Amino acid sequence: MRHICIIGVRSISGMGLLAAAGWLAGCGPTEQERFGDLIKQNKELKMEKTGLEELLQSRDARIVRLQGQMQNLRDQGLAQPEPLFAIDHIEILDITGGVDTDDQLGDDAVAVYFRPIDRDGDVVKRAGQIKIKLLDNSTAVAPKLLGHRVDNSPEQLRASWYGKFWTNHYKIEVPFYSGTKLRPGQEVDVHVSFLEFATGAEYTARKVVKIALPNPDVTNMP
Repeated sequence: MRHICIIGVRSISGMGLLAAAGWLAGCGPTEQERFGDLIKQNKELKMEKTGLEELLQSRDARIVRLQGQMQNLRDQGLAQPEPLFAIDHIEILDITGGVDTDDQLGDDAVAVYFRPIDRDGDVVKRAGQIKIKLLDNSTAVAPKLLGHRVDNSPEQLRASWYGKFWTNHYKIEVPFYSGTKLRPGQEVDVHVSFLEFATGAEYTARKVVKIALPNPDVTNMP
């Protein structure tokens, strides 16, 4: 039980300030009450510690069980050192090329078609971060970046995958930077990087495509 201290306002007014402050200081919890609080806190900490120990024991038991299952598969020769249909490489399709997306003459973007391929040469549908760069390698100094795009959200990836009527590929449209100047017969080096979410493995591919301009005198792209 808490020690309760009751004093009237008139009684305080009759005391000196120092005397009143000292008297009120004695209205806090007693030594016995503070000791009781410590015992309660210690009990709660012990219960929390017990809960964490039980959680760790459950986790360790699950690990042992899974290890046993894996060993059982190895003993039967059924364990796979890697996913059965793991990606071997990515392939940029030949239909990749310039596209007109603004209803004006000339290409203002590159439509990139690519797909993950396993070691048997079959297409596998996988999710991962897609990075695409459009480069001009004709400069003598260093490649010039003409445009880039990064897709990694589930919504973007789902919208970019085509899996009907023998398609099975990603299609990503990468616009040129505003003010990009291209020459007639311009070649663009397309670099694709695919970072698979499931494994963290990264696959890359590149392909050179030609861009169509409205006429030889027009070199400014929108």
